[in-house]
Amino acid sequence: MSSTSSTPRRLSKKTWIFAGSALVIVAVVVLWLTSKAGKVHGNDARIEGEVLNISSRLDGWVTKRPVTEGDHIKKGQLLAVVDDRTSTLDLSTITAQIGAAEETVNQLQAEKDLTDKQNSAAVDEAQANLQAAKASMNTADHQLTLAQSTFKRTDKLLKKGLTNHQQWDDDHTALLQASDQQQQAQADYSAAQAKLSKAQATLGQTTVLNSQIQVEQQQIQALKSQAAQTRQNIADLKLLSPIDGVVDKTLIDNGDYAQAGQWLMLIHDPSKLWVEANIKETKIGSIKVGQTVDIHVDAYPNATFTGTVTRVGNAATNQFALLPSPNPSGNFTKITQRVPVRIHFDHLDPRLKPGLMVEVDIHVGA
Repeated sequence: MSSTSSTPRRLSKKTWIFAGSALVIVAVVVLWLTSKAGKVHGNDARIEGEVLNISSRLDGWVTKRPVTEGDHIKKGQLLAVVDDRTSTLDLSTITAQIGAAEETVNQLQAEKDLTDKQNSAAVDEAQANLQAAKASMNTADHQLTLAQSTFKRTDKLLKKGLTNHQQWDDDHTALLQASDQQQQAQADYSAAQAKLSKAQATLGQTTVLNSQIQVEQQQIQALKSQAAQTRQNIADLKLLSPIDGVVDKTLIDNGDYAQAGQWLMLIHDPSKLWVEANIKETKIGSIKVGQTVDIHVDAYPNATFTGTVTRVGNAATNQFALLPSPNPSGNFTKITQRVPVRIHFDHLDPRLKPGLMVEVDIHVGA
């Protein structure tokens, strides 16, 4: 009678390998799912910065460019110089015109002062002469009145035979002389009045001179404005750095002709960098300002940076496209849109540069 063995059959080596591999895969998947739990991942992200384009406000030949790509620069440092010879010559011409106009004003002012003195003296003299003529005329009037009274009395006495003809002749002669003196005094007074009017009329000469001075002064102000503008042009032809930063790209060399507004170089401030991540609209609802972020820069795969969400965009990125995407055919394909999220680095690293691609994991909680 044969007996049956109850010893369990041993598993094959391949079976053990397969089972072990399956366990490893399951463990990896579990670890991956655990690491991704409570996070929103984004791979459409890059480092952004305030990249400034340096350009000239005026046309001209570039005569100096003392910096090159990669140079660290300070605020106010000279970056480039555009030829300023024409503006300098213009400034010299305007300055000479200002000097000539100011000399003209000085001459007109001196002439006005002299005229004022002469005319004032003439008016004072005419007024004094008028007062004297008036006094003489009053005296002559009084003398004439007295002579008329004396002659009238003598004439009556002669008719009564109480005086002689000699006295009558003397008093009559005195009357005629007093009358002539009175007429002369009136004529002198009228002449004095005319001289005073003439002297007062000359005071108007200063009005003309004042007008000429005002015209010259207005011209000087206009020239000074031109000079200030020209000085500003000369200053603008020396391009200075507005920030502490780094030269990213130079677009022009010494001797090249730069047009107004043309980019000469690009610079950025390495202390002002952030990540702009475009997150799918289906995940944007769980993202809030203040959440922490793990940042993985493609250029440095072994380094992990951290940051914080500082802004969640109010519109999807398709709203900022330069060219709209109409749908005239009526066919529609739904595409998941993305919303920009700004992330600031917790600590800046000198290796970080604008334009580098990154991936982000935003901690949104369990």
